[in-house]
Amino acid sequence: MSSFYQKFSAFLAENQLIPPNSTVIAGVSGGVDSMVMLHCLLTLGKEAPINLIAAHLNHQIRGSSADKDEALVQSYCQQNNCKFVVKSVNIPALAADTGASLEMAGHEARYSFFSEISAKYPGSFVATAHTTDDQVETILLRIFKGTGVQGLQGIPVKRDNIIRPLLFASKQEIYDYAHKHEIPFNEDHTNNDTSIPRNYIRQVLIPQIKSKVNPSLETSILHLQSIFSDVAAINREMVSEAFRDCLIDKSPSEITLDISRLKNYFNIIKYGVIRESVNLLNPKAVSISFSMMERLINLIKTSQTGKQIPISREIRALLNRRTLILRSDNFRPWSGFVVQIGKHYSTDYFDFHCDVFDPADFHALRENKNIEYIDLAKLPDRSLMLRPWQKGDRITPLGQRHSKKVSDIFVDQKIPLPMKKRIPLLVSGETIIWVCGVKLSDIFKVDSTTTKILKLTYKDKKL
Repeated sequence: MSSFYQKFSAFLAENQLIPPNSTVIAGVSGGVDSMVMLHCLLTLGKEAPINLIAAHLNHQIRGSSADKDEALVQSYCQQNNCKFVVKSVNIPALAADTGASLEMAGHEARYSFFSEISAKYPGSFVATAHTTDDQVETILLRIFKGTGVQGLQGIPVKRDNIIRPLLFASKQEIYDYAHKHEIPFNEDHTNNDTSIPRNYIRQVLIPQIKSKVNPSLETSILHLQSIFSDVAAINREMVSEAFRDCLIDKSPSEITLDISRLKNYFNIIKYGVIRESVNLLNPKAVSISFSMMERLINLIKTSQTGKQIPISREIRALLNRRTLILRSDNFRPWSGFVVQIGKHYSTDYFDFHCDVFDPADFHALRENKNIEYIDLAKLPDRSLMLRPWQKGDRITPLGQRHSKKVSDIFVDQKIPLPMKKRIPLLVSGETIIWVCGVKLSDIFKVDSTTTKILKLTYKDKKL
């Protein structure tokens, strides 16, 4: 058994990448890296039970060369009794339609393809053939383009169900192993196109730096990556602690942070808390640039109450007295529905239920804005419905004789628009009984003549 395969096996064990009986979807392009990975996984399959699937995306970038890559991978899989899945995507056309670069369009198409296959095998892993050379190039590219602590971690060995079982090996070790075991592979001539930033770093920059500055550049960069992986882990812990410390309130559409507490932290922790907030509101939100972070920090420093900064198309930051509010406008509308006594209801935004309550226990109750009580006999036909707020809605608040616009009540309570959209109104016919968690109607109040009470319970869903 070769020393390279022993390193491969040890790397899998050290990082717990492939448990026994796993399904492994290997992304195989036909290049030397992925073909060596496939060979190693086939060898692993002879030692341990795994379900191995080779997945190849024909990107149609290099014409007949792309077809030759597909034929190579398919032939090798047939020779080694390995399952093979292929898909063709016109990456140049996709890039033109989306405005993305060829590299980015190809990346998105590949991982979408892997996800399609993975969805058919719950608990499966997707293996990609990244090497230490890829790690070095990625870190240098991020440094030149601008990055933070997270970016300097480089390519992770494992992220969700994606694993990188060759992230211990250099390109030269890969070539040596391929030649020794006569593994077929194709060379991608587009790797020589130095107009592509990554290729320029690989073909021009790294050789010059090694020649004139540091012959051990790769080792130095990998040491840096290892250090920053530890720094990033420490940073994540500190950010989590700071987020809990600064958090005042959170909901699916809004997060409120205490500015006086946030100001006590170093900027790198402030950045992390803001990123954590944005990710909670929208996990797919674009990353926040350094310049945007500086604008947000400056907003906090200057205490410009009422000032708003759009972070993305869906999320904006608002300074409100002593708080920083991060608000999402990516609202999912909900429809009204009939409510039956004794049943529990749950939506994306709230939980609700109502039950008949013993009047004898009523006077001993403590006030809770999310729990209210009404006279069951005062309901015209006992019909109940929960629906969203509508313009023109009016309620006669408890203790008052005249009705008031619900919109005015929201203003009085300083309830922001995203919250208004998801707070339910309990109604009977056209009459509003309760603006849940906000205001009860005087019409249905419990009094000395009440013989049957209906207990109403509402809970806003937090993140």
